[in-house]
Amino acid sequence: MAAETRYRLADTTVAEPLVDGWSAWAQLISPVPAALHLLNFQTFALSSYLEDPEAHVAASRDPDLIGGPFVDVPPERAGEVRGLLDDMRARRGAALELARSFTDFHNWLVGEAQGQSLEPYYAAVPEALRGYVELVYDYYNRPIVRLHENLLYHGDHYDETLQSLKLWRLERDLTRPFFMSTPRLAGEGQFDWRRPFADSSLDELFRTDVEPQPLGRIREALGLGASEEALLLPLLTTEPAAPPPPWEGDEVRVRYFGHACLLIEWRGVSILTDPFVGAAPAAGGVERFSYRDLPARIDFALVTHNHQDHFALETLLRLRHRIGQLVVPRNQGLLYGDMSLRLLTKRVGFPRVVELEALEAIGFPGGEIVAVPFLGEHGDLAHSKSAYVVRAGRQQMLVAADSDCLDRELYANVRRTLGPVETVFLGTESVGAPLSWGCGPLFPRKMQRAHEQGRRYHGSDAARGLELLETVAARRVYNYAMGLEPWVEHLLGLGLTEDAPQFIESEKLLARAAERGFLAAERLWGKTEFFLEEPDAVAALPGVERAAPPAALEADDARDADDQFVF
Repeated sequence: MAAETRYRLADTTVAEPLVDGWSAWAQLISPVPAALHLLNFQTFALSSYLEDPEAHVAASRDPDLIGGPFVDVPPERAGEVRGLLDDMRARRGAALELARSFTDFHNWLVGEAQGQSLEPYYAAVPEALRGYVELVYDYYNRPIVRLHENLLYHGDHYDETLQSLKLWRLERDLTRPFFMSTPRLAGEGQFDWRRPFADSSLDELFRTDVEPQPLGRIREALGLGASEEALLLPLLTTEPAAPPPPWEGDEVRVRYFGHACLLIEWRGVSILTDPFVGAAPAAGGVERFSYRDLPARIDFALVTHNHQDHFALETLLRLRHRIGQLVVPRNQGLLYGDMSLRLLTKRVGFPRVVELEALEAIGFPGGEIVAVPFLGEHGDLAHSKSAYVVRAGRQQMLVAADSDCLDRELYANVRRTLGPVETVFLGTESVGAPLSWGCGPLFPRKMQRAHEQGRRYHGSDAARGLELLETVAARRVYNYAMGLEPWVEHLLGLGLTEDAPQFIESEKLLARAAERGFLAAERLWGKTEFFLEEPDAVAALPGVERAAPPAALEADDARDADDQFVF
């Protein structure tokens, strides 16, 4: 009897998570930020589009305006956009009221509270916020409305029925509309699968990436009948899954998946940084590693910060069943726009999430992952972020993402504590989007234009990058997180060319590092694999002594009841 044919998701298949038809990111999940984004961005963008659809489409195609609040929907489908907007206003009235009442109360409180006791003001908290806020001051007697975020996730303001996945075949790169401003309308050949992100059926579907299943099993997971197979089959393939075996070598192997996504492997341990993996377009394109090139188990997935190109739900949900520990930066829970990635990811189904504060560490045999401070990139807002030093034997690597060397002494302290860091992965996104780009909908009052333009989401330029490298005694630098790969264009809209300031700063940084005799000074792009040899003895580095590293726990030991490591 012939064996039953087994299928997996095709390499060309995209599984895009949506919230109420919009591409999912953190601001659409945490309840209060989601309500503010609905009021101040989504409904505003759709209303503006309906006034002049042609202008929005033209702006969406203008390289200088890509990434702005422009809806990229053909004018002949404007009726669908109007229906979507009317439906959003009708169904999500409670969320719109939450946003309005939160903003009005916050603005009123800032005008009223000048240092006197805040206790009387609890009586004025709007009904939608009762039981979800604490009123506090900073040390200058400026009032803050602090959210009990986890209570909000367990209350009526969190609606997981809005969540779904859109499965479709990627024909070409650069065809996906910008993630933030364009809702995903129904399309031919696309399958809309309404499931909460936390549902275990997602893991069952995505597990086919490594364990192909009979077609009937996949249909059942998706809730489809036999008559709907024709919709499903183009998204599947019978090609066998062959995830690579764990890398057991003594050299560190690094595979670059694009942007800030690195697979770091050493002696059977696998670490994936800022997971973002691109599907392979059917028409071909830039060669890349994809999901089939990841090991069946990823021991640690590290997230540096909560921006859409570093905390990518599309990839994280697809890899959830493979990830042993998801590591995120410590959240202080003070600013309502600073969403806790630990609470968010646990709410969408990740069973093992670890928050790390600076110099807290997770150990693995022969190595450790240490969180280190991360300056810059957030427009001076106090939002959660962390870089990571990965130690494998005597090899140390700094995954710095979009860090900006605003204070050289910070990295001097890191070096004094951890010793020299031979290898640094660093972006040179030295321009950055203005403050309003991602966080504008969160502000209770309109920003001054000078502040909006002056406070940008940016990392190091060449001079600051070189300061960072010299301070930690780096000997290799890999420039990454530049948004150059076509599969991240829909998230960033950068479209960098060789005359872009970011690219020029990258060239300067690499040239200056090469002049100083670095062992490697490269800009990563596309599909890249390289090995890091064991460094020379630390004693060979002049003036450097390695201090005792922070105590780290083995990855499977000593968790408390909330799956947190005890430090």
